[in-house]
Amino acid sequence: MANDIHADSDTTDRIDRATTDEFARFYREERRWLVRYFQRNSVCRAEADELAQETFLRFLRSGAATILRTPQAYLRRIAINLLRDHADLSSSRVSTLKSPLSEAAELPTPFDPLRVLEARTDVAVITSVLEMLDPLDREMFLLNRVEGCSFREIGRTKGLSEWAVKRRVFKTLDHLMECMEGR
Repeated sequence: MANDIHADSDTTDRIDRATTDEFARFYREERRWLVRYFQRNSVCRAEADELAQETFLRFLRSGAATILRTPQAYLRRIAINLLRDHADLSSSRVSTLKSPLSEAAELPTPFDPLRVLEARTDVAVITSVLEMLDPLDREMFLLNRVEGCSFREIGRTKGLSEWAVKRRVFKTLDHLMECMEGR
C-alpha cells in the first residue's frame, strides 16, 4: 500500500514536470504575440506585460491547457476579453482623471499673473497638439471631452463602433497628456 502511494506521487511529479515544461515552451512562444497585441490596441508597454501575465494566469486557472487541441485560440479569446475589460476600466478611470482642460474650473478667483501666463501657455500647447491630430480624432476627442458626448453617440454620428471611438479618444488623450508632461 505504501509503495502504491509512492508510485502515484512519482507519476504525478513526472506529469507535473512534463506539463510545466510544455507550458514554459507555450509561454515563450505566445507571450511576445500577446504583448504586441495589447500594444497594438492602445495599451502601454507596462500594462501590456501585465495583461499578458493575466491572460496566462486565467488560461492556467481554467484547466483548459490539457484538453484543448488549439490552446492558442483559447488564449486569444481570453486576451480579447481582458482587453475589453481593460477598456471599460480605462473609460471610468479616464473620466476621473484631471486634464489641463478640466482644471480651469478650479483656478482661484484672485488675479494671479503667473497663473494667467501658465494657463495661456497650456492653452497654446493644447491647441498646437490638437491641430496636429488627425481631423477625425480631434473632432471625436473634442466631442467627448469638451462637449460631453458619449462614445456611443459619437460612434453613431461617425459610423464607428463604440469600441473604435473609445480607442481613438484614449489614444488622443494619452498623446495630449504626454505632450503636456514633456513640455
